Amino acid sequence: MKKKITKLLLIFLTISLIGSVLLVFVSSLLFSPQYVFRTIVNGNSDVMDYKVFPERIIQKSSQPYRYKYHLDESLKDMSVNYTHRGVGRKKSLNIFLKETNTTSFIIVKDDKVVLEEYYNGYDKDSVNTSFSMAKSIDSLLIGKAIEDGYIKSVKQSISDYISEFKGTNMESITIEDLLLMRSNISYEEGKIWFGDDAKTYYMPDLRNLALTHNDLTEKYQSRFHYNNYHPLLLGIILERSTGKHVADYFEQEVWDKIGAENGASWSLDSKKTGFEKMESGINFKAIDFVKIGSMLLNGGTWNGQQIVNEKWIKQSTLSEFPLNSDEYNGSFLKNRNIGYKYMWYSTPNNNGGLDFFAMGKYGQYLYMSPENDIVILRTGKSSGNVDRWEDIFKEVSFKIGKYKSDTEP
Repeated sequence: MKKKITKLLLIFLTISLIGSVLLVFVSSLLFSPQYVFRTIVNGNSDVMDYKVFPERIIQKSSQPYRYKYHLDESLKDMSVNYTHRGVGRKKSLNIFLKETNTTSFIIVKDDKVVLEEYYNGYDKDSVNTSFSMAKSIDSLLIGKAIEDGYIKSVKQSISDYISEFKGTNMESITIEDLLLMRSNISYEEGKIWFGDDAKTYYMPDLRNLALTHNDLTEKYQSRFHYNNYHPLLLGIILERSTGKHVADYFEQEVWDKIGAENGASWSLDSKKTGFEKMESGINFKAIDFVKIGSMLLNGGTWNGQQIVNEKWIKQSTLSEFPLNSDEYNGSFLKNRNIGYKYMWYSTPNNNGGLDFFAMGKYGQYLYMSPENDIVILRTGKSSGNVDRWEDIFKEVSFKIGKYKSDTEP
């Protein structure tokens, strides 16, 4: 009996192995060996993925800007209220950040650094990665390209810049549709390497992937649907309209002008194609990335230069409230009172106004609270045991803003 069971088990394992090998072989022919290899070896994305992909270097600023510091150690003892799986909790800010896999946490108030802390093996020289915060930078660059005259309007068809779409159904999609994540381009999550999550992250030719994925669907009905083909197409539009690599345009128009003290990089799909990972791949040291938030709070002006048009900042970052909840049905934003504009999120704050933020996987956040004149950068190895980071930022911004207002002469 034991021999029979062992034999059947060996047969089953052999068939499974052969099936797996055939699946990998066929998938490699269907997609590419490099793509399948990446998905198998790397699996889910990771905060160290900037070491996995090739990169395009972004040089530090020719005129570095160094924040003034007004550090307040008492802020680390501030109590914060949060929930995990719906259960309310309360801890000091410092302990909370240590226990939630946070790697950097910087608060800038009135253009001065009031808190700068690093945790879990990270320090000021560690490299952090943006994940989907990169999408918000994509939006900034579209605004710059409009301001510079490379793009006429967000109302233009994407086929005005991507000639391959002329005369196809893709011609009906506008640049604004991409920015709003409200096009009818199909997008299927999951399904290992057959799904669009893996394809838009690991494919070694993301440019070609976006140009050949022309499947449209009516199931979204112009509602918000998170879709990584949108930033990829925006990257192609930026390339073709400016005649520059996206990372080079970012360096020239943003990174240099904010006074970045350190170089950065933008991950590429592969060395051969050299296309920026528009959906995820900016890699930076924390103190520099937070300057983007300071620039936004100062109406697009920073380090003595006008960087982004103030009108574009308001147009691109702030949704209209109250929200039409039907727009977010079926998405991760359902019932969160967060709106999505041009690849930025916004939400009502505790002062009656709107805060806005960039958000990336594993809890990467660049959060701006205009009423409190506060910028918060949080990077992390994971999201930690926190249901909604935006609630933490609202509370911290409100407490610091109120505290400073009460203590200022």
